[in-house]
Amino acid sequence: MDVVARRARLDVDLVRGWAATAAAACAAARDRIDAVNVFPVPDGDTGSNVALTVAGGRDAVRDVTGVPVQSAATAFAHGAARSARGNSGVILSQWLVGFAAGIGDDGPDEGGRADEPDEPDERGAGPAARDTAARDAVRLVRALTAAADAATTAVPDPQEGTVLTVARDVARTARAAVGADDDAPTDGADPAELLAGAVDAARGDLRRVSAAHDVLRAARVVDAGACALLVVLDALVAALRGATGAEVDLSWLPAASPEVVAGCSPGAGGAFEVMMLVRGVPADRLVGALRGVGDAVAVADAGGALHAHVHADDPAAVLALVPAADRERVVVRRVEEGPPATRGLVVLTRSPGLAAWYATCGAVTLVGDAPDADQLARATADARTGRAVVVDAGTGADVRDHDVVAAAGDGAAVVACLALLADPDGDPAAGRAALDRLRTGTAHDASGLAAVVDGLVAAVPAAQAVTLAHGLDAVEARAAADVVARAHPELEVLLVGPVAGEAWWAGVD
Repeated sequence: MDVVARRARLDVDLVRGWAATAAAACAAARDRIDAVNVFPVPDGDTGSNVALTVAGGRDAVRDVTGVPVQSAATAFAHGAARSARGNSGVILSQWLVGFAAGIGDDGPDEGGRADEPDEPDERGAGPAARDTAARDAVRLVRALTAAADAATTAVPDPQEGTVLTVARDVARTARAAVGADDDAPTDGADPAELLAGAVDAARGDLRRVSAAHDVLRAARVVDAGACALLVVLDALVAALRGATGAEVDLSWLPAASPEVVAGCSPGAGGAFEVMMLVRGVPADRLVGALRGVGDAVAVADAGGALHAHVHADDPAAVLALVPAADRERVVVRRVEEGPPATRGLVVLTRSPGLAAWYATCGAVTLVGDAPDADQLARATADARTGRAVVVDAGTGADVRDHDVVAAAGDGAAVVACLALLADPDGDPAAGRAALDRLRTGTAHDASGLAAVVDGLVAAVPAAQAVTLAHGLDAVEARAAADVVARAHPELEVLLVGPVAGEAWWAGVD
């Protein structure tokens, strides 16, 4: 690999180079960071989440040119925030938002001093270059400080011994090293070496810092989020040193076996992870509402929207906090992943009340109207199997580029998901075959439901199961389902809901 070295300025080229190097480094570090992920829940995905988050930021800034460094850094940050996965991704993206705010606008080029020739020192830098580097060092310290503060605001209950502590320590070390205030930067200060020293100090202190946290100390691991931040900072050091195409040294990352994560008790706060973009709701109000229904809350500025993350037992209760018109890109997943599958599963639904059911099947569940191509690509990537089956519960999404099982609604989608789970290969043909066999009907009330089921069973003498999807109160729905079960004891009765649309849907297979 060709590596070109030069001292870089704080400009748009630096941000693009940093983003590209950070994305490559995070992808390479993914498995080792996943292996020590025990907080806030031991789900072993911090490395994967951060890699996808930073890759989204890289893509957002890749073609940005001719803008001030703050604009470029903001594009990087907002791209990461919109692509953020997991609690760790949201916190890191908010760190980037703070970094962009702290770096400030580009001022006029200071140039050299009129009364002094720009003669190089032993490092080859003249007075003008040394003065620019010193001012860049101060701007960098401001950015690191603002980034640490912003990351802390992303979570309502900041935990010491985590990535938040490390971010703050890096900023403090850098500020102490610059040895100057904003009006009188130290002549000759070098941003790259300033940051490298602060990062090295944080890396050397990482085990002691992590041991301050009860969960990390008990597991005898360092914080996974802190590891990810240090990788991103190492990428920034490389960019500041002008190392285009450099590989970040990852040899310091801890080597831990998956048993470390498996041996930890499950995290508190809920069985499902809910992520969404929210508009028109103040951040403090959103954070307070999310804390009322779950844990591992994190909220980041995604540029015109907030990216919210929470772990909760009832995804529908989370979504009910935000009007449907104010939320988009809603993703619901099970926190604890199941055993490896041949194919991943993605479900598209308009029914918040079924998000938990689909996620329990192992699906990456998108809730809302027809998702766009980017959302579908993100969801299939999150399935982490290399290929995924998309079950569309009638959202009208353009799924031509995917292995799709098209269902007429949520009731049919439930049947398709069950068929896919029963098939060892998760073959979409199994889901389509189940839908071909299915006979369906709808009803407005419980009495009408019984008649609909009777007619369907008569039309399918070999029927084995009836699926009932309801849009009613759960107690009322259970009572109606019990009536069907007593009338047809030979059938397995599955009740799901609430769904958007009909009061009752019945399917017999």
